[in-house]
Amino acid sequence: MKKRVVLSMFILIALGMVACSNDGTVKTSQAEIEKLQAEIAQLKNTNKELEASLVKEKQKNETNAQIYQIRDIVDLQTREMFRAMMKGETEKVKQYISKEAAVEGKQFVYKANNEVISIPFVTKGSTFRQRSFDIYKDGRFITNYEVWINDETYSGTLELMFTKEDNQWKLSSMQGDR
Repeated sequence: MKKRVVLSMFILIALGMVACSNDGTVKTSQAEIEKLQAEIAQLKNTNKELEASLVKEKQKNETNAQIYQIRDIVDLQTREMFRAMMKGETEKVKQYISKEAAVEGKQFVYKANNEVISIPFVTKGSTFRQRSFDIYKDGRFITNYEVWINDETYSGTLELMFTKEDNQWKLSSMQGDR
């Protein structure tokens, strides 16, 4: 019987130790669960921020692609218009200009700040190199061309402003730096 009492006591002590150790394990496990839940919440927030950033970058890339597409269209039109100017083909030049501008003789004419501005057509032997372009929030597309005479002599730059009319880009102003 003494052996049974000792054995029972040993079993009770062992069970008590296991129960106490489980209590600590439960507390530790609960703390780990809370820590992991906090990390999950932080990772979810980081993921949302990254997704938002990705959407922004995608929109920026789409906008840039649209700007480059407009740039290509305007550049082709501008070169056609410059060729027509050099040949003196005023009717063809008129196809590329805004309703707000006009062709008078061999002059491109437009109004700016209630002032009439006349710019002579570009001359034969001129070469043009597009150097910059941008589209503005109000819909204007502005591009700058270097002008070279016979590919040797720098003649200045031309700033051209285009506006969209009837779904086509039309030249509405032109100014030179010389």
